[in-house]
Amino acid sequence: MLARRKCTRPKRSRPFAGKAAEGTAGGSGSKSLRLKTLKQALLTPAIWPAFQPLVDFQSQAIIGFEVLARWTDPVVGEIPPCDFVPYAEANGLIDSLTRKIIVDSCREAVSWPGAFVLAINLSPKQFGNRDLSDLVIDAVTSTAFPLARIHIEITESALLENDENVRRTIARLKAEGIGLALDDFGTGFSSLTQLHAFPFDKLKIDMSFVRQLEHDSGSRKIVASVIGLGQNLGMTVVAEGVETEQQAVILRKLGCDVGQGWLFGKPLDASRTARLLVSRPQQPLARRVNGSLFQRVHQMDALYQAAPIGLCYLDADLRYISVNERYAEMLGSCPAQMVGQPVDRFMPDREARHLTRDLRRILDGETMVVDECRMAGTANAFLTIHQRIDDDAGQAIGISGTAIDITDRKLIENALQETEDHARWAIELSPNIPWSSDADGAVNYMGPTPDDSINTVVDRIADWQGRMHPDDKQRVRQEWLAWLPSGKPFETMFRMRLRDETWRWMLSRARPHRDAGGEIVKWYGLISEVAVQERLEATMAKLHEIERNAEPVADAVASSDIPTLQAIPEALPDALFVSMLMRMFEFAPIAMAITTSDTRTSSYLKVNDAYLRLTGLKWDDIRGKKLTSEGAAIDNPARDRRHRLLATNGAYELEDVDIAYADGTVIPTLISAQRTVIDGTSFDVEVIIDVSARVRQQREIESALKTSARTDALSGLPNRASFDEAVAEAVARNLRNDRKLALAYIDLNKFKIVNDTFGHSAGDEVLRIIARRLRENFRATDFIARIGGDEFVVMLDIDRKLAGDLQLYLQKTMERVFKPIPINGQVTFTGAAVGVTFLQENDDAQSYVERADEYMYIAKTTGERVAVVCFGQFLEPPEMPARISVKTNKIF
Repeated sequence: MLARRKCTRPKRSRPFAGKAAEGTAGGSGSKSLRLKTLKQALLTPAIWPAFQPLVDFQSQAIIGFEVLARWTDPVVGEIPPCDFVPYAEANGLIDSLTRKIIVDSCREAVSWPGAFVLAINLSPKQFGNRDLSDLVIDAVTSTAFPLARIHIEITESALLENDENVRRTIARLKAEGIGLALDDFGTGFSSLTQLHAFPFDKLKIDMSFVRQLEHDSGSRKIVASVIGLGQNLGMTVVAEGVETEQQAVILRKLGCDVGQGWLFGKPLDASRTARLLVSRPQQPLARRVNGSLFQRVHQMDALYQAAPIGLCYLDADLRYISVNERYAEMLGSCPAQMVGQPVDRFMPDREARHLTRDLRRILDGETMVVDECRMAGTANAFLTIHQRIDDDAGQAIGISGTAIDITDRKLIENALQETEDHARWAIELSPNIPWSSDADGAVNYMGPTPDDSINTVVDRIADWQGRMHPDDKQRVRQEWLAWLPSGKPFETMFRMRLRDETWRWMLSRARPHRDAGGEIVKWYGLISEVAVQERLEATMAKLHEIERNAEPVADAVASSDIPTLQAIPEALPDALFVSMLMRMFEFAPIAMAITTSDTRTSSYLKVNDAYLRLTGLKWDDIRGKKLTSEGAAIDNPARDRRHRLLATNGAYELEDVDIAYADGTVIPTLISAQRTVIDGTSFDVEVIIDVSARVRQQREIESALKTSARTDALSGLPNRASFDEAVAEAVARNLRNDRKLALAYIDLNKFKIVNDTFGHSAGDEVLRIIARRLRENFRATDFIARIGGDEFVVMLDIDRKLAGDLQLYLQKTMERVFKPIPINGQVTFTGAAVGVTFLQENDDAQSYVERADEYMYIAKTTGERVAVVCFGQFLEPPEMPARISVKTNKIF
C-alpha cells in the first residue's frame, strides 16, 4: 500500500506512522536517505509534529487534531513522509520515530486550552512489538497530557493477522482510557465481524470515497452506508480528505460527524496551531445528540405518525409510499389501504384531475404548490402543501404532502363575511358608520362600505373618503386637525353619497379614548345621517310638548287607534303616552337603565331586556341593588367622575366604560346619560352601546398595522424604524441601570455576486435564511433586525459571564450563521463583516450605532470571509502567542 502512494503533495495530510503521509514536493527522495542521517534527525527538532484539525460538521468547531510527522532537513529541505516513514519501518527506527512524535506533540499541546483530542497513527508492523502499548502510554504520561484525550488510529491491515498480541495491545490501550479509531475503512480486507469484535470509538472513511462524492452516486451510497454502520455501532464517523464545500455539504446532509481535510485546515506547526485555537471555536468530542441513523429513522417515524397534521409521501408515479393516520383520516381511509395506491383513487374525479395536474407541475420543476380543497359532500376544508423531493443529483424522486384542516377557520371567515354583508346593507336602512383614528388624527378604521368588493381597511377608508363631497373634504380635514389638541368631543357635518347619487348631509361625532395616565391614545367616532337625527329630535321635542300640554282624557283609546309619529294629535292620553314610552324602553335594541342619582347610594330602578342580555344578569339579581355593590354590572373608578358630570352638566356622552358580564368577562362599552328631576326626585337614564366587537377589530387592526409598519416583509425581522425605537430605548435604559449593552453591526460580504449569479429571487432566499439563522443562533432576549438591503444588527444585553466569553461566542455564532447555503442545487458561500461595540457612558443612540458601523467597515478591510471587530472594556486581547492587530482586535 505504501509503495503505491504518490510522493507529491496530496490533497490531505497523512499520518507519520505506518502510512505515506504527504509533504510538499521536494527533497532528495528515498535514495538520499541514510540510516545515520535519520538517526541524527531523530535527536533534533528537524523531525517535528504537524497538527491537522478535526472539525465537527454541525458546529464547525475543532474537536481535535491528527498528528503528522514532518522532516525539515537543513540541507535538502522538506523530505516527504512517503520516503522516510517506510525507511524507518524497514530499518527498525519506527518505534523511535513514534515515540518522538508522541512526546513532542503532547508536550506542545498540554498547555493549550480546550479538551481536544490528539489522533496518532501506529504502523501495522509495530503490532508485532509486545511492548507497543507501554511505549505509547509511557510517552504520553511523560508529558502530563491526559491519556483519555489520545486516540490511536490503526489501519485494517493491522487486524489481518488477528493474533493474540494485537488483541492484548488494543485491550491495554483501551484499559488506560485511550480511544481507538479504524483508519481508511473500506480499502482493506477486514471483515465486519472484526469491526464489531474490536472496541473502536471512531470509524474513518477513506478519502478515495470522499473525493468522488460530487460525481459518483455509488460513492455517495457507500459513504451513507458506512456512516449508518458506524453510528449504529456507537462510533463517531470521520470523513478524510474533505477538500470542497460541496463535499462538506453532502457529508453534513448524510449525517457524518467529523471532517478532516484541507477545506478545514492544512497541517500546521505547534505555534501556528496554538494561534488557530484562539481564533477558531472548539468543543470536546462527544457522542452525537441526534443518535444513529437507525434511531433517527424511528424518531422521525414517531413524529410522522403523531403529527396533528396530515403527512404523506408520493413516488414519481404519484403512488402513496407512506401516509400517516391524520392524512388518511382526512380522506376517509386508513394508511394500510392507501400505501401503494395511486393518488387519484381516493377522491372524486374532478378533484383528482385538479390534484394530479398540480402534482405533475411539481415533478416538472415547480418547487411548491399550495392550494385549498374541499371534500365533496362534506363541509370539511383543507389547506394542502405539496413539495418536490430531489435526490443528491437533483433528480425528482417523489413529492411530500402536507394537509391542514382549516374547516373551523373557513366557518369563521364565512361568519365574518355575513356580518360584513349585514353591516353593508344596514347602511341603507340606518347609515351609522363607525370609524376610529390614532392619537394624531390619522384614520385607521372605517366600517364596511356599500361596495361589497372592498374588504381591506385601507380600501374602505379610501372608498368612504371618495364618497365625500369634494367641497367638504378639505374643510372637514382642517376642522379635525385643528380640533385635536383640545381633546374635547368633536362634531362636524358634511355631504356624502351612499348607494345612490344623492348627496346626503351626514353628522360625524368622535370622542377621545385615554390611557391610565390620561393621555389620548385613540379616537372613536360614528357617522350618521343628519335627516334621521333631525327627525328623531323633532319627534322627541313633540312628545315633550305633548307631555307638558296634555289634559286628562276619559275615553279609552284602542291600540289599533294609536297614531303614527307623523300624525300625533295635539293632546295624547297620559295612559297611552306612558304605555308607549315603556314599550319603547323595554324593547329598544340598545341597553338602557334607570337609576337613582345619589353618588353613593345609586341603585337600579329599571333596566330593559337589552341591558340584561348585554350583562348576562337577571332582573332579580340587581333589582334595588346599589350600583357599587358586589356583582353590579357597572363598577369602575370613573363612576364618581361621571356622577360629577351629571351633577354639573346634567348629562355626559359616549364615555368609555368597561362593564362586567355575569361570567366575569369585561365588555367595553360607550355610555351616555341624562339626569331628569321629577317631583323633586332625581333620576339618571343611561344608554349603553356594546363596542366589544369593534374594539376587538380595532385592536387587531392596530396590532396588524403596528406589526406591518415595524417589520421587514422579506425577512420577518424588525425593520429600521423598529430598530431606531429599540436602540433609543435600550440606550436610555442601560445607561440608567449601568448595564452592559453590545451592538453587532453586520454587513454581508459579496452579496451582489449572489444576485448577479443566481438572480434576485435567490438573493432574497439567502437573506431569509440568514435572518432565520440569526434567530436560531442568538438568544431569545437579543434584538435582531434587518436595517437595510444586506445589513443586519443584533443588540445583546451582556452579563459578566457573557462579557468574558463574548469574542468566542460571537465567533462561533457567526460561523454557524454564515455556513454555506444551498440555492437551486448549488452552494452559495456568504460571509460578513461584523462590527461590535459596547455602550459607553457618553453615548447616545446615534453615536453608539455609528461606532459599530465604523468597526464593521474596519472588519471589511481584512478581506476575511467572516471577520469580527470587537471593542469594549470586557474584551482585552487574549494572552496567547497569536498575531493580533491592536486596532481591530482581529485574531488571524
